[in-house]
Amino acid sequence: MFKKYKLFLFVFILLGLKESIAQVDSAAVKPIVKDTVWRQGASFGLNFTNVGLNNWSAGGQSMIAFTGIFSGNLDYAKKKFEWHNSLDIAYGFQRLGNKSAPYRKSDDRIYFQTKASFVHNSKLHVTALADFRSQFSQGYIYYTDSSKLISNFLAPAYITGSLGLEYLPFKGMSILASPVALRYTIVDDKYLSSIGAFGITPGQTLRKEYGTSLMIKYKVDVVKNVTYSTQLYLFDNYKNINVDVYWDNYIYMKVNSFLTTTFSTNLIYDNSIQVHRDNGTVGPAIQFKRVLSVGIVYKLSGVGLR
Repeated sequence: MFKKYKLFLFVFILLGLKESIAQVDSAAVKPIVKDTVWRQGASFGLNFTNVGLNNWSAGGQSMIAFTGIFSGNLDYAKKKFEWHNSLDIAYGFQRLGNKSAPYRKSDDRIYFQTKASFVHNSKLHVTALADFRSQFSQGYIYYTDSSKLISNFLAPAYITGSLGLEYLPFKGMSILASPVALRYTIVDDKYLSSIGAFGITPGQTLRKEYGTSLMIKYKVDVVKNVTYSTQLYLFDNYKNINVDVYWDNYIYMKVNSFLTTTFSTNLIYDNSIQVHRDNGTVGPAIQFKRVLSVGIVYKLSGVGLR
């Protein structure tokens, strides 16, 4: 028997369907567009920080840091069908100390999302969604005199898919409830696979999970040149009561055509992941990352193609 909070997803879908049918009875459904339209947009960013100290009596260490970011979207719409694609990648590294000090990774992200929808009416879509999360290079936890490998490219990688109803109550807001969802965890690294990292059975490279999911997205212009966006993704395995949480928040502040300030936070909780906690212990924990960056951004505006 499903747990009460799982039943919420099904109740949400039934209520949404009932509302949409009533709307269809009272007024004809109007398609968003009449013709085929492709729209795309992209932005590139580069952030650089450098601190140089020479005979500095107050103390400290020299530092150099780079971070590159890319964000792009490609969307398609024709009558009652929509297809949205987005890609966000980031990579950064830094060196703390003199020229002999090693460079260490400070940011590493690959996130791709694709979503296909049948437009039932202006507020209700039947939607299928899939996304991919991973990183570019090896990640380490650093000790005083040593380091330990804890991640790599495709180790982990997460592939999720879901099918459900998407509710759009107002501009910038969407709620996708999926009674049918799956998630694959990939650990394509021999060492990490052998120790059962990221919930993988030791020696295996793939873990399959089936359950329900809920995704909430919201984007709003707070004031002129300041935009806030958030995405909350919840996944619940049919076999247990542990809800996996992925919550991303972004604030974009535009200074001028090329200069921007970005503040982002990323929160993850997955009960199957054994995290090396800051206090030295190992076990499930809330993972949290924040990034504040000021840099040069070049943006290509969305263009429509017929």
